[in-house]
Amino acid sequence: MIDKIIKKILLFRLTFFKKINKNFYSQFGEDKILNELIPKNFIGFYVDVGCFHPKKYSNTYILYKKGWRGINIDLEKDKIACFNLARPNDYNFLGAISDKIEKVKIYRNQKFGVSSTINNHLIKTKDIIDDDYIQTTTLNSVLEASPFKGKTIDFLNIDTEGNDLKVLKSLNIETYKPSIICIETHLKKIDEIIKSEIYLFLSGHQYVLRSWNMYSLIFIKESYDQNN
Repeated sequence: MIDKIIKKILLFRLTFFKKINKNFYSQFGEDKILNELIPKNFIGFYVDVGCFHPKKYSNTYILYKKGWRGINIDLEKDKIACFNLARPNDYNFLGAISDKIEKVKIYRNQKFGVSSTINNHLIKTKDIIDDDYIQTTTLNSVLEASPFKGKTIDFLNIDTEGNDLKVLKSLNIETYKPSIICIETHLKKIDEIIKSEIYLFLSGHQYVLRSWNMYSLIFIKESYDQNN
């Protein structure tokens, strides 16, 4: 009983008392860029894959505060529990997203950290603190089972530590037509980026790269860019 109470207190502290940069909520200020790209009074629908925390390092919290609602997805129970506390009106889904269904390992190098992944080559073996198994699903499947089935995505955020392209390919992009996509990359040169699979995939679906912000590439659908 005492253990359960302590766990609830710790979860409440993680959710509402995490230290946050007062200038922006995103890790590298991505939400300030979104503020410039999205019309001021527009209220839309977001999907955040690898959502981490409802406020800290969040690319969607500023949108949530404006009245946006959407889907938050993460592969760790504590992180989704925080979203259920802080964003109960969103659809918060516990799961790992990939382009096929399979049982995979979760690798972590810290509790409640930003580097949790199903790609073991991204974390040094000596730094892994534990591992667990999880069944993957596709982004399309999550959307189809959600209250937002068939709804055009206004903002798609993907930050899954090396699994980002597989997440992107697991979405029926022609059905959900994301207007803006923010996706993680660890490439460090622009000539590498424009040759990358992510860039080629999105440019092939009529997206243009509008911003490169540290580890985040922000793409806009060409038709959206022309209308705003």
